[in-house]
Amino acid sequence: MLSPCRKLPENLVKYQLKPKKVMNMATKKVIFLLALVILALFASGCTEKQPNAEEIAARMLEKQNSIEDYSYTMHMTYYIGEKVVENEFKTIYKKPHMIKNFIEEPGGEEETLVLSDGEFRWTYAPGTNTVMKTKIPETPELTEDDYLSIIGITLNDTNVSLLKTEEIEGREAYLLEATPKETGEDTPAYSMIVRVDKETWMFLGYEMYDSNETLLSKVEIRDLKVNTGIPASEFEFKIPEGATVKTMDPGEVELPEELSLEEAEGRVGFEVLIPEYLPEGYEFSYATAYNTSETSPEDQAAETVILTYEKGDESIIITETVYEGQAPEVAIMNTAEDITINGKDGKYLAFGDMKTLRWELGNTDLSLTGSLEKAELLKIAESIRENA
Repeated sequence: MLSPCRKLPENLVKYQLKPKKVMNMATKKVIFLLALVILALFASGCTEKQPNAEEIAARMLEKQNSIEDYSYTMHMTYYIGEKVVENEFKTIYKKPHMIKNFIEEPGGEEETLVLSDGEFRWTYAPGTNTVMKTKIPETPELTEDDYLSIIGITLNDTNVSLLKTEEIEGREAYLLEATPKETGEDTPAYSMIVRVDKETWMFLGYEMYDSNETLLSKVEIRDLKVNTGIPASEFEFKIPEGATVKTMDPGEVELPEELSLEEAEGRVGFEVLIPEYLPEGYEFSYATAYNTSETSPEDQAAETVILTYEKGDESIIITETVYEGQAPEVAIMNTAEDITINGKDGKYLAFGDMKTLRWELGNTDLSLTGSLEKAELLKIAESIRENA
């Protein structure tokens, strides 16, 4: 059957309707040429069947082997109520293990550089002129099976469907929709629109919506370039003049130890504050404690205790931190709602089903995170008081 999107040439229709008879050489040539036209119509892709989500995933994996290097700018937008927060970073990558990220700092005046040269990972913060040098563990490069398992998990956990194709920055892209197969307390309802470049089979971005179809966040891949011959010299890190260099052994990084309240308080030099009120059913589960004096730049060290309270699969997280110097700004909190907690200035931020309060008591910086309603979170926060 011919493609429905192209009309059959009129002269071909005439030949098809001719009574059957012996054809002369000229007629045979015409029929031959018309056959080529039909083949061309089919080859044009007009009748080409659109691939399904699984086929697109397979093509993405196939393409990995032919990609030697790429670069792009990732622009991220978060929609928090009526406020919008934007930031971006630039990425340059070369096989097998070289990557360079420029991460824009709040205000856009500075960029943190994170660079991996294949042997070490270098992190440079220009604001403090400090460099963190970390040995890259000797782990094998991700194989096709690893990519297959990652994409396989995604396909198993979500319903993925192809919506349509559209043009993005001159590139034709597939638009896929992904929704979780199961939703509940652990997996809130959401949907994602994912864009995949038809030429390179790389992501061009996505949009995430909550259960009310409200846009939560958007990621756009801009200025994508693939296989341009990026030289290895692009990934040579030069230590800036006067910079402080700290070296970390990856073996020093350990999973946090689950502690009792008494054990956690013994690990830090401040008194841990305990809420007097918790919603019915919530109980203390465990605490973790951190001291960053060995790894943080001068005057940026901090001691932190994180308290976890649980009710089945739901949790409330209370974080208490005392900084050696001034507490760093959290850019996303600048867009949060101003509130008061026991007469103290604070911030309230809702992102999807998760809500966060942040405020100070004396020299302790506190944050409270959970999926409870705002009024309930405030009630917990107001029950946390300095000990006499």
